[in-house]
Amino acid sequence: MHPVQTESQTVGIGNKPLKTLCLQYFRRYAPEMVQKRGGITVVLICEKWSVSKKRQYILTYHGPSKTWKKKYKGKTHYLVYSPSKSDREKYREAVDKWNRIKAEIDAGEYDAEKERLASEKKRLVSVTKSGRQKGRRRYNPRQISNCIKKFLEFKQGEVNSKQITPSRLKSLQYALVPFGDRFGDVQINQISEREIEKFRNEQSKRVARNEIKPSTLDHYFRAIRQFFLWAWKNRLINERPRNLSDLKVKILPRKVDLFTPDEIQALVDGIGQENLDPKWQSRAGPQVDHTILEAAILLGLNCGYTQMDISTLRVGDCQFRKRPPRVVKRRSKSGVPMEHLMWKRTKSFLEKHCNGKKQSDLVFTRSDGKPIVPFSIDKDGNIVGGRSDWMGDKFKRLVQRVLGGDDPRRMRELRKTGADFVKQREVGIEKLYLGHTDSSMSGRYTKPAQKALDGVLCFMEMDFGFTDKLQPYYSKRVRQ
Repeated sequence: MHPVQTESQTVGIGNKPLKTLCLQYFRRYAPEMVQKRGGITVVLICEKWSVSKKRQYILTYHGPSKTWKKKYKGKTHYLVYSPSKSDREKYREAVDKWNRIKAEIDAGEYDAEKERLASEKKRLVSVTKSGRQKGRRRYNPRQISNCIKKFLEFKQGEVNSKQITPSRLKSLQYALVPFGDRFGDVQINQISEREIEKFRNEQSKRVARNEIKPSTLDHYFRAIRQFFLWAWKNRLINERPRNLSDLKVKILPRKVDLFTPDEIQALVDGIGQENLDPKWQSRAGPQVDHTILEAAILLGLNCGYTQMDISTLRVGDCQFRKRPPRVVKRRSKSGVPMEHLMWKRTKSFLEKHCNGKKQSDLVFTRSDGKPIVPFSIDKDGNIVGGRSDWMGDKFKRLVQRVLGGDDPRRMRELRKTGADFVKQREVGIEKLYLGHTDSSMSGRYTKPAQKALDGVLCFMEMDFGFTDKLQPYYSKRVRQ
């Protein structure tokens, strides 16, 4: 190696003299400073070469998208993807691209859509090439994560055809999350009985740690059994794991919390703005409008309606001219036809809310005109929604204000209270009251005992304090 000579005075870098620097260093990082002069290698060094200068950028690095960009004439142009700001090759590529784009803009020849399509084509080629290099298949129809997506798409079709509700679809989606997290990358035909047993034990330990309730675990297991049945029908698996029937949990019967007639009357008397806390009595608007609470109590007891049943009740379902007047509709959950005799107070209440409306209009809506339980259509044309606690929260606050702040009873206890009263009066009629399907053999060949239910509802109206005189629609056997 020839000695280093300079045209200026000898300088150093840090505490090291210039003679200790290797010539290879300059050839690698500063080749423009190394020259051949008369057979001697000369390094041109200025006096302040050791002082680093800040690099000047004509482009801006966008950190979140890791892209070089440039704003010109009020428009931002995203140029080239760069994994880091220090990648000089990507920066030079972005500068070359910007010089081309700027020249086209100044000449009035720039086509933004053409540029976007070219960038997207280049990106797709890069993604495909990287996928081939890794040797991974882009889509595997038997992978659990893909199977769950297809299963939920199938269920969405049932929602769109109104076979199940959107809330049921959401419930299935939530129940399959633990199974998808555990076997997401596994093929469904590779899941053996041993894997099912391990999953059951893992989820059972969550119940032992009080992370989930036994009823929640049973909900998970029922969704998994339904998922495997769908996969078997679609020939994704030749046979189902034989121990799928072991995925079940014994649920202990819960204590039934019912309302007494005195509590029902206390709730009815507690409806109204004058019964609110003094700080709320001066307010107006939908927050203090308790009209829907009277509908919840009357229809919840008289007809055994849920929040969804009340939300979907239409004017044509209220048949005031029949003798006796009835509410005739299909249950929103199962589609089973239901007929309930109207109490006198129920009739007058519904007539007031049906007055001036069309037969196809909803009887009850929110203050903005939307249904109590709203449904909508997403961008893909699927029915979504179907879950709301608007009415339930109002009723819960009424119960806690009237019967105590620690009272856990909710709106569904009205339906349970009515069903218990009907059963105590006439065994077997509670299915007709609740809108449950009579799956017995006799139920296939006989008509529903509608007169018996009418008589029980007449006595319920009087026993719960809504009238002092029985309506003349009851049989002697029910009266005794």
